[in-house]
Amino acid sequence: MRGLLLFFMALNLAIVSGCAGNTSSLKDKEVSFSLNIGYFSQKHFDDRYASLLALEYPNLRYTVVPTNDLVKGKATLQEWMKNNEVDLLYLSDDDFREAAESGLLLKLDDDVARDSFPLDTLIPGVVELTKHYGNGELYGLPPSFFSSAIVYNQQLFDQYGVEYPGNQMSWEDTIMLANRFPKGLTLPYPSAADWLIDIGRTESLQAYDEHTDRLTLDSPSWGKILKLVKEPLKRGNIAINDINQNAFITENYAMAVVNYEDFKVVEQQGSDIKWKLATMPVSPGSPEISHHISLGGLWAIPANSTQTEAAWELIRFFLSGKVAEWEYRSVYGFSSLADYISLGNADKNIEAFYMLQPSKEENAVSEQAYNLINAYVDRMLSSE
Repeated sequence: MRGLLLFFMALNLAIVSGCAGNTSSLKDKEVSFSLNIGYFSQKHFDDRYASLLALEYPNLRYTVVPTNDLVKGKATLQEWMKNNEVDLLYLSDDDFREAAESGLLLKLDDDVARDSFPLDTLIPGVVELTKHYGNGELYGLPPSFFSSAIVYNQQLFDQYGVEYPGNQMSWEDTIMLANRFPKGLTLPYPSAADWLIDIGRTESLQAYDEHTDRLTLDSPSWGKILKLVKEPLKRGNIAINDINQNAFITENYAMAVVNYEDFKVVEQQGSDIKWKLATMPVSPGSPEISHHISLGGLWAIPANSTQTEAAWELIRFFLSGKVAEWEYRSVYGFSSLADYISLGNADKNIEAFYMLQPSKEENAVSEQAYNLINAYVDRMLSSE
């Protein structure tokens, strides 16, 4: 009996030791890890992470499996994942959503709970949107996100005696403010039609009915919006300017819609301007919602990964303060970590980029619809 007991004790110890081996840290110098990582390309991955990984995990060996065919639509998600076995995968939000719904990814909720991963240090809206893509479950984590806001020139507002913009204003209020300046608002959209579509998304209005193949811009709701935008665009109080023009700085506009890249320019070149931020305009019916927040991409673990613990450790690293500081104001967007959204400009209301809840609505506009809307707006602006 005693021998049998010792046997089971030894067996249990072996099992525990084996499990411990599977969960060894990537920093363990006695253990060598090799991972297959799905990313855009070897070059893109190395540009972003190679130096960091060499410092943090010198024993880690990895092979980057390019996702170019997936990104470019040359392969479906199902095809790509069937033909490429990877332990860790970086996905766009659309592919991530499909992978989660198709059962191709591991849920991370248990890992988050087990390791006390600090989800509360991430932007709440980013976590909320990630869970929405997983039908309430956490199948991945995004290291970055993109958003837009209104930047305004406080000196010009003071000069004209106009009250500063506030958070959660409507488009109507924003346009009325812009009308009080010769150059009130510059918009980084490709065309006026894009702005109109953006306003429609804010107000949950469709400009085109796919079922009837007709524009719906003759409705009373759209009529009010068209009346608001027509004259300011024709007069020049509101202008559509090239995204690389930096009109807010170079042409002395009172306000501008800025995305992440525009905002970097304001930070770098706007030192002579006393500026501050406000949220993008919202619908009065849902003032807490913004459709301008999107995820830059998500790290996830495929369900057939053979190195789940190592992959999870890398995800935690990619969402660490060390990586966030390294990537600060890079091309990858705002860090999902709240403490690394801005390492300066504390008085500029940087929260305007993330204080609203991301919209869950899908508002894609087909090319056919866009062309019709664009032609309609061109006719409107050329008419008397």
